[in-house]
Amino acid sequence: MNIPTAMQAARQRIGAYLFAALALVTCPCHLPIWLALLAGTTAGAYLGEHWVIAALGLTTLFALSVTRALHAFGSKS
Repeated sequence: MNIPTAMQAARQRIGAYLFAALALVTCPCHLPIWLALLAGTTAGAYLGEHWVIAALGLTTLFALSVTRALHAFGSKS
């Protein structure tokens, strides 16, 4: 394995971990935790008022990041 290939594989693995972390943070089941953490802030007020839009947005971002993480972990480079 030469150096550029090893660096490319390392970058791909880091990207996969970042997408997995994004999936963990944006999981829609964590919305109540985000509401509790952001209570008393403008972001918390917005999430509390528009929780359906937030849930749809988080679900979409979660699905995209899980798909991308699984693809990145599964590819052989």
